[in-house]
Amino acid sequence: MKKRGILIALAALLVCGGVLAHAVRQGGGQRAEGGAVPLTAALLPEAEAADLEEAAVSPAGVTLVTDSHVPFAYGDGAELPAFRPWREITRAQAAQMLLRLLPEDVPSDAAYTDVPADAWYARAAGTMGALGVMRPGEAEFLPEELVTRGEFVRYVASFFPLRQDAELFTDVPEDDPDAPYIRSARAAGWARGKEDGTFHPEENVTRAEAAVLLNRALGREADRDYIDTVHPAFYVDVSPSHWFYYDVMEASVAHEHGDDPERWTGHTPRESVPADGFHLVDGWLYCYDSQRGDILRSESRGNFPFDAAGRFTSGSAELDAKLHAIVVSKTSSTMSQEEMLRALYLYTRDSFTYLRRPAYAFGAADFMQEDALRILNTGYGNCYCYASLLWYLTRWIGYDSVIYSGTVGSNRAPHSWVEIAFDGRYYIFDSELEMAYRRKKRFDIDLYKFYDYDNRWQYRRPAPAV
Repeated sequence: MKKRGILIALAALLVCGGVLAHAVRQGGGQRAEGGAVPLTAALLPEAEAADLEEAAVSPAGVTLVTDSHVPFAYGDGAELPAFRPWREITRAQAAQMLLRLLPEDVPSDAAYTDVPADAWYARAAGTMGALGVMRPGEAEFLPEELVTRGEFVRYVASFFPLRQDAELFTDVPEDDPDAPYIRSARAAGWARGKEDGTFHPEENVTRAEAAVLLNRALGREADRDYIDTVHPAFYVDVSPSHWFYYDVMEASVAHEHGDDPERWTGHTPRESVPADGFHLVDGWLYCYDSQRGDILRSESRGNFPFDAAGRFTSGSAELDAKLHAIVVSKTSSTMSQEEMLRALYLYTRDSFTYLRRPAYAFGAADFMQEDALRILNTGYGNCYCYASLLWYLTRWIGYDSVIYSGTVGSNRAPHSWVEIAFDGRYYIFDSELEMAYRRKKRFDIDLYKFYDYDNRWQYRRPAPAV
């Protein structure tokens, strides 16, 4: 009874806003000289979970802000912004998320030997240490260490009174240091686990999972009707079909709201909106549509099909992976589109060996995927293989190129090549034929962006294959 009385008295002092200055630190990094320490951070971290629950005090001595729906997770600010929902988060990133949800006057005087004073996460690390939430009593913060699901729940649960009115998940041992916090989170309803009763506390937490867990803990639930109508944010790697889509919107968009249920009444607009049309990002081609506030997903724009992730696709996962690797290795974001085109043409011309194979019928239109894979997998191919690969690569960077199965020369030899329109005029790109002339030391033949003004080469075209 005496212990309970002390704890309740401390809780009362905390509610009144009291702090204990110059206290001996008992959890949360090395104490910076002269800093104030919250009472619970100084005296309560060693208390048992049951005592903290009875005192109705959060282990951190402060509660996360729930009334103001500030963003706590952001995209990367690129031309087509990405949220990286599957990326695992580090301790520094977790600390920064939680710092954004704390009152302004929370102390941040814990110091760690591996946290430079000018680090972007320095204040977050100092605050989490001062509150006894992360790395209490340790010299190092280990900011780049990945955070497990169990650890992340402990961090978040530390800002709420602990509860015991729930069973542990079947894969969380009673003696696990995170067990009291996971039990409390399950009792509060924001750690729900899997259908089989497991929680997988040892797995690293992802950004998407962190957003969902924090929203639940804060009682924040996105206004789906508002988001579907207004499209307040866009991330190239977050689709409306993803299970975490609305949680990411809730976590990353500053908004005003009404309660019960949550209804958004306004939001802070995006600083910039992508331009309509094609965007090449990290070696993938996307198409942004401002009318829907999203990229095209599982549909086509003209001759360009896009998959469920919004990426241009050849229709073959194997070929897509190979084309992506080529574009990443042979081009850069500093290149113009035409510079990329030239680089990919030269790659196609110079990287393979000619191999005679049977010709296709005049006007054939079903060979491209198979022949592009053939030359990439074997290193050998004929004109149809060269043209197929170049056709895919040119489309991969946004050119609406055409491939032909026709003939060339006065003898009408079966042949395949690519054409691209510039300013209303179609130009020939024939990497295989140029390669053949170069093998004969005819370096004067240039069939890159070639226009046959007098039809001297006698390219004979059927209706375009595509």
